[in-house]
Parts: sequence; C-alpha cells; structure tokens
Amino acid sequence: MTTEPKENSPKRTTFWQMITFGCGTEADRRNNRRFTMWSIAWALAIIGSTWIVETFEGLPRIVAILVALAPNAFAFAALIAYMRFLRMTDELQRRIQIEGLAVGFGVGWIFAIGYLVLQSVGAPALSVTAMILVMTAGWIVGNVMAIRHYR
Repeated sequence: MTTEPKENSPKRTTFWQMITFGCGTEADRRNNRRFTMWSIAWALAIIGSTWIVETFEGLPRIVAILVALAPNAFAFAALIAYMRFLRMTDELQRRIQIEGLAVGFGVGWIFAIGYLVLQSVGAPALSVTAMILVMTAGWIVGNVMAIRHYR
C-alpha cells in the first residue's frame, strides 16, 4: 500500500497555503508561519500588557512603562522573522512582498496627509490605531494585487 497521491486525485491545500495563496516553497511557508506566529504573539502581548496597565493602576510608573514596552520584544521578533522570510525567499516572492509593502506605505502616506487636511477643516482627531489598520490593509491588498499580477 502506497501513500503517494494518485495522478488524478485532487491536491489538498493546507490552511497556510490558503491564506498565503499557495505561494512559495516549503521554506517560504515555514518562514511565513514563523512571522505569523510572532505577529500573533505580539498582538496577544499588546492585549495582555494593556490589560495589566489598565487593571493595576497602582503600579509604580517604571513598572507600568516596562509592561507597556514589553510587547515590543515580540514586535522585533516578528520583524526579524519577516526579514528572514524576505532574505530566504526567491525573487518573485520578494518582489510580491516589496510591492505589498510599497502599496501599504503609499496608502498610509496618502491617508495620513489627506486626513491632516480634513482635520484642518474640522474632522475629528484620528487614532494611531486607525493609521496602522489602513497601512496593514494596504499591505494586504498590495500583496493580493502583486500575486494576481505575477501568477
């Protein structure tokens, strides 16, 4: 009995292949998972540190500052993982990622400048969180556009 797939059998797509559009080699997918896991850890650390700082209002100031800054360790780990992914991937994947980053940065830049002008005519102040979400959405859309362009 063999475990190899038959020629006519449908190929199974993993969860990670679905969210990364099946791009890259196994090493690319492994590096992308590493980046994703560090990003999730970062998000959870932000939630946890925010909860600690808001719940324990009597913390000494230096402790509160250290707790608030602690998630940055996860952020740097995510950045290092992403840089590793970029350095180890092939030229096509690198180009896709860089185009995604360019679109995300460009959309964020245009949104920030445009909103500053809107604020001068009375629009309410915007949180940094909204800016980050706009840039992240631009990065995702830029990646999807590049993948569709090159596939």
